Amino acid sequence: MTGPSPRGPRRSPGTAALIVGVVLSITAVLSDAALVAQLVLYEPSCEPLVAWSFEGPCGVLRLLTVLMLPFLLAGVVTIAIGIAQRIRRAA
Repeated sequence: MTGPSPRGPRRSPGTAALIVGVVLSITAVLSDAALVAQLVLYEPSCEPLVAWSFEGPCGVLRLLTVLMLPFLLAGVVTIAIGIAQRIRRAA
């Protein structure tokens, strides 16, 4: 007969949310930075850099940059949830 299987190390509540939030935020910041660098260095020049036009190659880069913003927001919200869970646990 075998006993209950041993569980891995216990993490405090909110740790998983913090890890996911940090990873999402870092990924979004790096992706946005790379897309903005491509937009700035694109030949022929993308003038103006910020515009409402999503036509052509410059427009695609602008659109991808905008589409990465929800990932940054999700990362920040997830970090806030993780911090709130850790504070609630400590109190």
